[in-house]
Amino acid sequence: MKNIAIGIQDFKVLREKNAFYLDKTKQLYDLLSSDTVHYFFSRPRRFGKSLLLSTIKYLFLGEKDLFKDLYIEKKWNFRETNPVMHLSFSSYTDDQNLEEFIQNTAKVFYKNSENKLIEKKIGEYEKFNLLYILEEIYKETGKKTVIIVDEYDKPVLAHLKNTEKAEEVRKFFSSFYAPVKDNDQYIRLFFLTGLTKLMKMSVFSVLNNLDDITFKGGHLDLIGYTQEEMESNFTLEIKEIAKEKNLSYEKLVEKLKIDYNGFNFGDDSLKLYNPWDINNFFVKKQFGYYWADTGIPSAVRNYIKDSSTNIQEMFEKVKNNELMITETELRVQDLSKLKIEILFLNSGYLTIKKVIEDRFYLLNFPNKETETVMGEYFLSLAYQESVNLYKWRETSDKIVNAIFNKDKESLQSSIHFLIYDILSTTPYDWLNKNPEGWFKTLLGVAIRMNSIYYWPETQNIKGRIDFHIPKDNTIYVLEVKINESTKKAIAQIDEKYTEQYKDLYQHIVKIGVNWNKKRKKVEVELNV
Repeated sequence: MKNIAIGIQDFKVLREKNAFYLDKTKQLYDLLSSDTVHYFFSRPRRFGKSLLLSTIKYLFLGEKDLFKDLYIEKKWNFRETNPVMHLSFSSYTDDQNLEEFIQNTAKVFYKNSENKLIEKKIGEYEKFNLLYILEEIYKETGKKTVIIVDEYDKPVLAHLKNTEKAEEVRKFFSSFYAPVKDNDQYIRLFFLTGLTKLMKMSVFSVLNNLDDITFKGGHLDLIGYTQEEMESNFTLEIKEIAKEKNLSYEKLVEKLKIDYNGFNFGDDSLKLYNPWDINNFFVKKQFGYYWADTGIPSAVRNYIKDSSTNIQEMFEKVKNNELMITETELRVQDLSKLKIEILFLNSGYLTIKKVIEDRFYLLNFPNKETETVMGEYFLSLAYQESVNLYKWRETSDKIVNAIFNKDKESLQSSIHFLIYDILSTTPYDWLNKNPEGWFKTLLGVAIRMNSIYYWPETQNIKGRIDFHIPKDNTIYVLEVKINESTKKAIAQIDEKYTEQYKDLYQHIVKIGVNWNKKRKKVEVELNV
């Protein structure tokens, strides 16, 4: 079995520990073999951006032994080395002085005439000026510098709701990055990573030749695990865990796909796993929301808490396949008008479901993990943290058990409790605007909290079903109404949807749910 290390982001440490590394050096070689010098690459957290930059660093430093038995070992010219400047803003906090932070944390690595690795802090140079530093490095080594910048946008995102401070940070970077333009005589490679493409940062306005490989081009699987990579690299682990859990190999693979796969960055046929989830799963040998448990990015959390963003409305659009953004909106021009969908997409809570005409992006949840987290955490923020998540989860258990046990009274009382107790702080305007959409979304979240996978808004030629839940040889069909009747809901199921299931399942359980807002009452009809 593999020695899988968790949390190591330094390629050298990983290799020296003989820990598992899924070989991405072919993709890296293809990227670095082009004539392009300036790159921008965005991926969600814990996806492997830092490990990628570390791999690039050791390539250009000529550390050939680290690449033994990898694809790139016999392709790369390790005799040709370059100094590497490494800037990472991952540890930056909003109360730090940017200039001091860079001087204390940014480092330059190169080899001297005796072939020994030299490490030098940027703060040791006489001037704090990128052009001056690049010139000095060239004088010392006679070689161009590789510049790698991790989480470049964190100092700006830390001040999303303080536009004055954000503008101050932006101006600082405007002068800091300016020398990168028109100084290719000192630069071998410039590789920038982050969550969001902030167009007003001078690195984008000045470097109009910066190649953004985030959503387009042939490098979409530069990091992340494809389905084929996951299965071919972890075959033994899958077999062992499947045996322990009394599952077939195929069943376990399918569950992994539902829980963790689904990240799409522009190619509808290429879905990716976040390595953090997969590595943790094979170490701990059980399912868990490992990526979600590493914490919500503070920029996203604070933005939701401090803004009037209607998360409920966004959920509704996702559920109805209506959440769309444009190519232009991805390139954030004005921080004050940043759409929350862009933050969710770039931080990994949403992904691209489909690309339309090369400039429209239909968004959805990547997998069950992200959808559950969105339901539990972000909706609680939308309710100003007044929702008791323990009670919500407990009530969700009751709702799901009532559905599977065909317990009409328990289902009725549990849904009533969800609306009038747990979610009693819901703003009146939300309900008044689209009560059916709000009701369906919250009922859907309650079902998904129990790791129950359902198909929402499934359409046929006669209409669309609100929910259907397949389980073993039974299909549970739910139709939701507002201020109507449960009998009408059951009749609608019989008339429009029963026919398509009768040859697929032995049993069909029809459930009609009506929320009578006027009488503040939930009514349930169950027909087996």
